Amino acid sequence: MKLPLYAALAATALLLSACAEPPQPPRPVPVKPPVQVNGLWYLDQGWSEEARQWYYNTTQGSQIMRYDWFMALEDPQTKQPFVKSITRYGYAAGTPGSWNPDLLPVGFVKDTDPDKTTWFGMTCAACHTGDVTVNGKTMRIDGAVTTGDLYGFISGLSNAVHATVASDAAFQPFATRVLGATATDQQKLALYDQLTAFDKTFAAFVAASTPDTPWGSMRTDAFGMIFNRVSAIDLNLPKNNRAPNAPVSYPFLWDAPHQPRVQWNGLLPNATAFDALGRNAGEVLGVFGKVTLKPPADAAHYYYNSTVRGRNLVDMENQLRKLRSPVWPDSLAGNVDIVKAAAGEPIYKENCESCHAILPRGETYTTAPIQMVPLFNWAQPDNAKAVIAAFGTICTKGVDAAVAAKMVTVNYGADPKMAVDALCRQVDTGAIANVAMPPQLLGGKPLKNPDLAANLLSNAVIGAIFGDLVREPGLLLDLLKGDNAPAPWLTASAPAGWSPESLTKGGTLDTTPFVKQGAKMTADHQKVIAALTGRGQTKPTVGAVPAGGSATKAQAKAAVSAAPATGGATSDEEALAATIKQLLAYKARPLDGVWATAPFMHNGSVPNLYEMLLPVSQRSATFRMGSTAIDPVKVGVDSSAAGATFVYDTTKPGNHNTGHEFGASLTDTQRWQLLEYLKTL
Repeated sequence: MKLPLYAALAATALLLSACAEPPQPPRPVPVKPPVQVNGLWYLDQGWSEEARQWYYNTTQGSQIMRYDWFMALEDPQTKQPFVKSITRYGYAAGTPGSWNPDLLPVGFVKDTDPDKTTWFGMTCAACHTGDVTVNGKTMRIDGAVTTGDLYGFISGLSNAVHATVASDAAFQPFATRVLGATATDQQKLALYDQLTAFDKTFAAFVAASTPDTPWGSMRTDAFGMIFNRVSAIDLNLPKNNRAPNAPVSYPFLWDAPHQPRVQWNGLLPNATAFDALGRNAGEVLGVFGKVTLKPPADAAHYYYNSTVRGRNLVDMENQLRKLRSPVWPDSLAGNVDIVKAAAGEPIYKENCESCHAILPRGETYTTAPIQMVPLFNWAQPDNAKAVIAAFGTICTKGVDAAVAAKMVTVNYGADPKMAVDALCRQVDTGAIANVAMPPQLLGGKPLKNPDLAANLLSNAVIGAIFGDLVREPGLLLDLLKGDNAPAPWLTASAPAGWSPESLTKGGTLDTTPFVKQGAKMTADHQKVIAALTGRGQTKPTVGAVPAGGSATKAQAKAAVSAAPATGGATSDEEALAATIKQLLAYKARPLDGVWATAPFMHNGSVPNLYEMLLPVSQRSATFRMGSTAIDPVKVGVDSSAAGATFVYDTTKPGNHNTGHEFGASLTDTQRWQLLEYLKTL
């Protein structure tokens, strides 16, 4: 009879228990020991130091403000360069090296336009790189949750800019740092006018991004910020702004490229290289990337100009596919109690594994299974019209009204605000109303006015990617040869002599495939476009759902135009209802490395893993967070740490800590056993 690994180790430990202070049996984890570089400990996550630094310091196309302005800006609170203040907002400090000559914090970079104008911006590393301190030692975890306070950073930056233009005593030294000591008064006046204009627009952006309930560190309303950015700033329609009041924790990135769907609510498919590029391009637009949203001038220029750096995004995604989760570091955080972990393994298999799949250590994997956990039980789940009507009530009157009307009952119990906001929000589509991205001849659907914010974002992202394909023909080749390239037909059915290079002419992309119809579009080109847009596989976006009331057939048809296949749907309304039910859910993912990802739940409302196993009534109503320090016993944020200055209040809208009571029926002994097992994943 073969014993499970942990059971065998537990039996060995019990046999040794009669001896004085027996050594803990080793955990057979196939990783190298932690290494210390520049005072930080790095765990073996499958990346080399060079790959890590490239990821930290490579631009994606974010442009917050002129680089020379930013480097010359002074923090009015500290009287030091503002660049040194970024870490005051919780972001990880950069390390010296050739990749980072100006010693910017992790994920803050220089971006250069074709005209050589340089910009200061962010990358995904800023929000998805986390420092974790335990026993006085700080580990830098790639792909983990930042302790950064995004709103604190942008509001602090806005205050610094305003202080500079509000006082000649502050502006004069700033101008000297930017222009040099020999600058003329005329040059300084021109700079002053430019900085004043930036101050006005950036302050308006910050005001529009101010949540009613503070996010604090380690969270942001990602969809709210992206929707505001694209619909209000890029479309120049301030009326589209909404307070971003549905904050979520930054998801950890290991395993993410291998999941079939991404985002907490599974909004985006993730099957092809184009899917991944679309998701990452949307992230760039949310962190100060720029896109010019105006109707294409003609068929030969059917795209939007943007600052998205698609080739870098493809390279980053391919690198992230190699990132592995961090193993609990016994030498730094203390040994795992193997006996308790062995007892916790069957508890996990019985209570957790059906939703949270296990990815075995030491094995190569290409998929990371997920489970979407529905937020609601529908009173008439098989009646498409009833589901659509219930969803309309949720969007227009709120979840409580739908429950009171007995249209739905609460299932999972988690705070639904993020999922509801992501699906319900509508915006004025302004100048690009009736524009389809991709073009209608490729199956795209024109934007309505108003339309869902999610549809507008999809339109902007696809148009920006098409523009990047024109600007960077090599991007097409990157997509076709990537680790999850979307063109399996290349080796199976491509005509003799065909190659992706045939799509380029003189070093620029031949846009003919995008705009010609019928016989003028060659079969080869049709295949490439089908691969790029995911036709016949997984479509690039999850589509529209009406913001309220019952949908007409025309609305339903538009709503499901970009949605994933729904199986046996026999009508547009049935497909729409299936999409609604699918997306009003939160994702349960593999929990490898979960020890390094506090706080927990989609909105960061539970401070540690121990409380995740308690009934809601026994969880902390408030707790402090913001420090890198973790509690190695309960495994989560250390609320007693000096840097834990933000008070998280779970009574506030969007902050509720309800749901996920799957550990409520366990005994306390079982909880501690399960907790110890979770350290080993």
